[in-house]
Amino acid sequence: RRILEEKEIELQNTGTDPHDIVHLILNANRILSEDANVRMEYQMDDMMTLFLVIDNMGKTLSNLFVEVLRRPEVYRRMVKEAREADTSSLLSLDQSLRYTELVILEILRIHPTLMRGIRVLSEATTLNGLPIKKSALIFFGQLVLHKHPDYWEKPEEFIPERFANGTASIEPFTYLPFVAGP
Repeated sequence: RRILEEKEIELQNTGTDPHDIVHLILNANRILSEDANVRMEYQMDDMMTLFLVIDNMGKTLSNLFVEVLRRPEVYRRMVKEAREADTSSLLSLDQSLRYTELVILEILRIHPTLMRGIRVLSEATTLNGLPIKKSALIFFGQLVLHKHPDYWEKPEEFIPERFANGTASIEPFTYLPFVAGP
C-alpha cells in the first residue's frame, strides 16, 4: 500500500506521463473509480496479479530453457521454425510456431505453474465410498494428474507431439497447467 501511495505522489509530481508499470496501473485505475479507497483496492489487486503473472512466466520460461537445452533436436527444430516463421502479423506468427506451441504445452504438463489446486464442492458427493459434504475443500495435485499413467502415454517422457491434436482429445480435468483446464 505504501509503495502505491509513494508512486501516486511521484506520478502527481512528474505529470501524467507514466514512467513505469506502476504508473500505468495508477493511471488505468483512475478511469475505474473516483473513490480513492476503491481505487486502492483495484490497484492492490492489479499489483498482485502482475507479480503472480511475472512469477509464473519466469518459472515457465526457466523450465522451457532447461528442457529444450537438454534436447538438442527439440532446440534445432524450434530454432528452424522461428527462423522460417511468417512475421507479417501476430496471427501468422502464432500459426507459424506450431511446434513451439506443442513444446510449451508439454513444458506446462511436466512443470505446471502451480503444484496444487483447491475446489469447493457445490453439492455433497461420495468418493470411493466416503461421503463428502457440500462446501468441503478438495485439494488436488496438478503434477500427479499430469504424470498419471491412466491419462498419459509414457507420462515421464518429454513428448511435445502428444498435443498435436490440441487439448480436445485429453481427458477433461487431467491437464490443468493454470488450475483450470479442458
